[in-house]
Amino acid sequence: MTTPDIEARIKFDAIDVPKTDVNVYQALYGRRMAWKFKDQKVDRAAVERMLESAVWAPNHRMTEPWRFFVLDKDGQARKKAADLAYDFALERSGNERRAEGTRGLVASPPVVMYVYYIPGPSDDATKENYASVCCAVQNMSLAGVAEGLAVTWETGGATRHPKLAETLGAEEDWLMAGMLSVGVSDEEADSRRTPASNFVNWLS
Repeated sequence: MTTPDIEARIKFDAIDVPKTDVNVYQALYGRRMAWKFKDQKVDRAAVERMLESAVWAPNHRMTEPWRFFVLDKDGQARKKAADLAYDFALERSGNERRAEGTRGLVASPPVVMYVYYIPGPSDDATKENYASVCCAVQNMSLAGVAEGLAVTWETGGATRHPKLAETLGAEEDWLMAGMLSVGVSDEEADSRRTPASNFVNWLS
């Protein structure tokens, strides 16, 4: 993976913004993770549009800390990552059924993406980079709603094998943000939230 070329940065007016009937509030309130996906191929162009939206996340110091690895469903990289997830879960739990479930989290979704972020020169800068990557994932999740897709963010055993970074080709000092599963949801996901007024103090 090459170092980003600062000279290659583009401005907003150079982007071909996808046309969609989903407005930003519909995406915000309609976004859901999914644990079951339809056996339906995801258009690569849709994933590319989601990735393009990711890199427009807020980013203090313009460090562009995000690094993405997209794994083809039937490719060797996906199989290796799924095997590592199985090994990690089995070692931790000693439960083969649970380990197979963890393998399935990696092997089954139409699209799997591992997201890393680079460390900064200080703890504060590293935290800022992580915050930016979290915003990038949210951008992708909202863009996914517009594309008719669900994005599930996984930070458990599927992301924790010590050899995963090496297997994917990540640099040794990169930090894991999580694994994203992307596809057409095959479940009716619902959610509830406490109104914001319960958490807000207006000061004068």
